[in-house]
Order: sequence, then C-alpha cells, then structure tokens
Amino acid sequence: MKLVLCPHCHDVFKLAKNVRFCACKKSGGQYKEDGLNAVYWGGIPLGFANSTLVDAVENQPEEGAGREFVAFVIPKKCPTMKVLGEA
Repeated sequence: MKLVLCPHCHDVFKLAKNVRFCACKKSGGQYKEDGLNAVYWGGIPLGFANSTLVDAVENQPEEGAGREFVAFVIPKKCPTMKVLGEA
C-alpha cells in the first residue's frame, strides 16, 4: 500500500486511482491504471508491507500493545513512484 505524508499539514493519505490530496491540498497523488505505479507531488511517499498489515489486523490483541507491521519510507528513486515535476 502506498501513502503520502504531507510535510506541511502532516496529513497521511492513501493513494487510489482517483486523485487524492492532504488536508491542506499541498500534497497529492494517485495510482496509474495498472494499480502498481503512481505519481505524487508535494509529499513524502510511504509504504506498508501489505502482508504484515493484514497479519496485524487479523491478530489484533484484545488489550496491551498493538500488533506491529512493516512500514517504510519509499526511496526518492523508485521505479513505481514518480514525482510530478521531475524529469
């Protein structure tokens, strides 16, 4: 799953096939038709390892510490994430 963190309003939003924006509208992005590649602007791309997120949700504890899952900052140079305005 790809998300974008806005450095201005600190909103985090999930990318979809339709254009989405952060709360202040300074960051945005969307998936391309293939559902893998995406474009974004104004923000910092983040990712979740989907399988670890699903496992954490399926094994949500009743109380205590929540289940952890893998999240990461997507590299500046990533073949599936293109910053609009760059060559």
